[in-house]
Amino acid sequence: MTARRPAAPRAAGGAPARAEGALALTARAWAATAALGLGLVACGTGAGHLAHHLPVGVALTGLGLAALGWSLAALRGPAPAPRAALGALLAAGPLVLLSAPATGRAPTLAEGAALVLALAGAVLLGLAERVASAPRRPERRPGPLGQLAALATGSVLVALVTIPGLAATEAGEHAVPHGRHGQQGPHDGHSLPAEQPHH
Repeated sequence: MTARRPAAPRAAGGAPARAEGALALTARAWAATAALGLGLVACGTGAGHLAHHLPVGVALTGLGLAALGWSLAALRGPAPAPRAALGALLAAGPLVLLSAPATGRAPTLAEGAALVLALAGAVLLGLAERVASAPRRPERRPGPLGQLAALATGSVLVALVTIPGLAATEAGEHAVPHGRHGQQGPHDGHSLPAEQPHH
């Protein structure tokens, strides 16, 4: 009798699982880092509302923690619940943006950054799922260096949006810049007396 080959692993939909190609891996990693940035900005924005607008602050903080948790799981791969995550990302950006008028103030760079990160994460996650499910020839999974390069590039791009967004939150506005602790003005806060005119 001939030995039977073991069955190929199957995805959740019943189709055989295929190796994640370079494009799908890059899109998934970038979507995860965008969600990570969204989570940080949402948490920072929500923390600023906890004192005076508790429901909004709790909602934004919970949204941020959920985005952080999903992003860490998606970085390991595969992205958990991709369809639900796609819908959540599409809704998260506008929700954070609308939190500003809901609390009686104009949107800031923090809400704008959250919107950009959420929409970018949704687009990238949709691209990753579309590429992964498209009929194609089996691709070879990128090696460790390729995966590290994709993650590093995505992290830099996301940081360009996340850092200004965090700086625009209430916590960021009250943060003291590094190297300024205990520094006074010229002459340690003591100004020289004005020179009297000579007569």
